[in-house]
Parts: sequence; C-alpha cells; structure tokens
Amino acid sequence: MNRFRILLMALALTIGSYAIASAITDLTALERAAFPTDAAKISSRWTGDVPWPLPTTLSPFGPEIESNHALIAALRAIELRQQGLATVGSTKHVDVLGRVRQALSISPYNPELWLALALLQAQRDPHDPVVVEALKMTYFIAPNDARLMPVRIDLAGRFDALALPDVKDLVHNDVRLIMTRQPQLRSSIVSAYRRASALGKTFLEYAVESIDPSFLATLRG
Repeated sequence: MNRFRILLMALALTIGSYAIASAITDLTALERAAFPTDAAKISSRWTGDVPWPLPTTLSPFGPEIESNHALIAALRAIELRQQGLATVGSTKHVDVLGRVRQALSISPYNPELWLALALLQAQRDPHDPVVVEALKMTYFIAPNDARLMPVRIDLAGRFDALALPDVKDLVHNDVRLIMTRQPQLRSSIVSAYRRASALGKTFLEYAVESIDPSFLATLRG
C-alpha cells in the first residue's frame, strides 16, 4: 500500500510539473506567423527579440512553438533585409539562419520553415544550392498548400530556379492551382511577375497563357 501511494504521488508530481511547464510555454508563445500573399510584403508583427521556449523535455509543445518562433524570427530578418536595415552578413541574420536550421532538425516536416530557409539563404547567395533544395522540400511536404504558393512562385521567378526542369514543373502547378482554384490569389502572380527576372517573366507569361489567355494582359499591365 505504501509503495502504491508513493507511486501515485510521484505520478501526480510528474503530471503537475508537466502541466506547469506547458502552461509557462504557452504563455511565452507568440501568435502564429504566416507568409503573406504578396511576397514583396513579408513582415513580422513581432519586432522584439523572439523568445526561446522551454526545452522539449519540459514541454510537449516545445518543438511546435519553437518552429513558430523560428519562423517569426526569419520573417523579421527577411523584412529588415528588404528594407535595407540589415545585412546578410550581420550576426543577427546568421543567428536567425542557424535558428531555422536547428528548428528544422527537430521539425523536418514543416514546409514554412523550409521556405523561410530558402528565402534567408537566397538573401545571402541566390545561387547557393540550399535555396533550390529548400524550395523543393516545401513542395515535397506541402505540394498543394495555397498559403505557400505566392512566395514560392515569387522566389523561383526572381532567382532563376526555373532553369531546372523539375522546379519549373512544380511552380507551374502552383500557377495552375491559383488560376483555377484560388482566384483570390491571382494578384500574387502579378506581383511575382513584376519582381521576376527575364526568365521568370517568360515562364509566367507562358504558364498564364496556357491556362487563361485572357489574364495575360493583366499580368503584363
């Protein structure tokens, strides 16, 4: 009987500690981040230092929260770089890049983190193979995720990833799905076209014309 009571007390303490740790983690968690429909307007609502959650051994939600925090930090770093307020060689940018990589080592099936990695690496060196490989991972994990399509199209169009046949097919599928199933996102294709390289513009014109020729004038306008 005494052993049973000790066991119950130990179990109660374990569950209580776990609940407290989870509650603390939830309190420090930031609002979930998301990519915008216009890749030129990537931003983060959070402007301060992004907190680190409790270790995963203390909270079952640690990996999920850290994935979100890493994404928030990445969006902020990308925003600052786009505004010319930071350099890709800054300690802050390097730290954020490392944080995203670390989060991916824990949550490798998070497509948003892979896309964030591709964007961060593209800011450092658009010709780095990591850019294309990370972009491909977003398609592998979430091929039909409409939340990611605008930024994927924009990224591929700006940095000539479309020179690779497999990437070209993947991006064409994004364009097709937006044109046929997500008409509210058509403006994102126009935005991507305006920022695209010569190769990107040619591809988007071809992709749009093959799906809805009437939209080509809007694209070029």
